[in-house]
Amino acid sequence: MVRRPSDAELIFNVLNILRKNGEIVGEVKFLDFLKSRNVGASPKRFRKIIYEIPEIEVSVKYSRKKFDYLDDCPVCSSKLTRIRSVNLEGKRKIIGYKCGTCRYDSTSDGKPYIYAFRLKNHDL
Repeated sequence: MVRRPSDAELIFNVLNILRKNGEIVGEVKFLDFLKSRNVGASPKRFRKIIYEIPEIEVSVKYSRKKFDYLDDCPVCSSKLTRIRSVNLEGKRKIIGYKCGTCRYDSTSDGKPYIYAFRLKNHDL
């Protein structure tokens, strides 16, 4: 039976999986590795924990599609700040969103569609 671990236990399992595999491409694949250890986490919680671990490098590939509205970062689930601009009529308009944690920028990046996780300083 898959159980919800504490943050420390989840970090321990994530680091052990990456030490064995080096790099894992795909969030679903990583979550399957965790399930095989009877450890469960939602994708949102998993991404949030991953960005708190300084030894892990996350690379994201984006599609060309854009979001209509964002409240939380689609990459790391942190709060986003709005990027505003003033149009020719002097009205302020939201033109995008950016994240201070993972540096996601909706004006240049699209929707994330694949994640790659690897340990920094790990020999592949």
